[in-house]
This record gives sequence, C-alpha cells and structure tokens, in this order.
Amino acid sequence: MRRRWAIAAAAAAAVLAVGGCGVQPTGVNVARLDPFGASPPSSPQTASPSQYPYTVSLFLFSTINKGPGTMITRPVQNAPAPMSLPDELAILSADEQADQYTTYVPPGITLKPTQQAHEYFVYSPAPLGPLALQQLTCTFDQWWIQHPDPNPQIRATTRLIEPSTGSDTQWQDCPEGVMQTNPGGAAAKPTAPGVVDKSTAEG
Repeated sequence: MRRRWAIAAAAAAAVLAVGGCGVQPTGVNVARLDPFGASPPSSPQTASPSQYPYTVSLFLFSTINKGPGTMITRPVQNAPAPMSLPDELAILSADEQADQYTTYVPPGITLKPTQQAHEYFVYSPAPLGPLALQQLTCTFDQWWIQHPDPNPQIRATTRLIEPSTGSDTQWQDCPEGVMQTNPGGAAAKPTAPGVVDKSTAEG
C-alpha cells in the first residue's frame, strides 16, 4: 500500500512540474479589440467643406416635397471640370443628406466628347432614367452659364447620347432650373428652384 501511494505522489509531482513549465506570468498576448491593420492616421486632417476654395452647382431632388428639382451649390476641395460633373452628381454630402436631397445619377458614368461642342456619349453601368438625364442636363446647362465658351456660336446647352439604350436628350434646355452665377453662394443650400415633375417614376 505504501508503495502505491509513493508512486501516485511521484506521478502527481511530475504532472505539476510539466504544467508549471508553460506558465507565463508576464507578456501574455490577448485578443485585439480593434481591426487588424488599423493604425492611427498619419496625415493631418483636411479642411472642412466650408473652407473649400471652389464650388460646383448641381441639380438634385428633394425627398421632402417630392416635387421639382433644385439647383444647389456645393463646396469642393478641387477645381471642378465638366467631365467630373457626373461623379459629383452621384454622391451626396453630409449636409445634403441632412437636408434630405437625393440623386438618381449612379456612380461610374463615363463621358466621351463627340466632334460637336457640348455633346457627349454617356456610358453608364445602369440605364439612365429620365430623372437622371434631367439632373445631368440641368447641371451641364448651369455649368455653361457659369463658364461661357468664348465662341458665341457654340451652344450653351448640352446634348447627351446613351449608345446602349439609344436615349438622346437632343439640345434640350433645363427649363427654369438654372440661374446666373451667384458669387456669394458657397454653402450647400438651395439656390434656385427647378421645374421637374417627379410624379412619374424613375425608369
């Protein structure tokens, strides 16, 4: 009997010795709570939209009154250009979302100029409905009013042709949806009413 207890005691001592080898009182790794690869920003914070040096006029719709579109003036960090207008229309700023504006222009639109001034082939990842085309037309019309061509024979309107669907806006003016340049308008607030009727669904 004594021999059995001696053997059992020796075995227990050996187990404790082996278990103790793996104990690490310090330097134990724990699971991270933040995502892997996350690091603090190294670049300085950019200027707020109110401090941006440029503005661009865009034709958006309101989700409140479900009625005509509205021309707004958005502060932008970089100088806008005609080819960047579809990209600007495809996004909404935080202020515009708070003011309950919406857009029907999808991201990823590419414009290809034709041999006529202010005429573009429009390549879109999704077919453009009438409201999206109206946004593009009114936004471009406002652009040409604010940036007139030195050649007076060049039209102040825009023609958009969508080859994939055969859609063609012709040389259509935006009726009462544009306004003359307002040098003091820098905030992303409504600047002029449009006249687009949203009673028909976006196609």
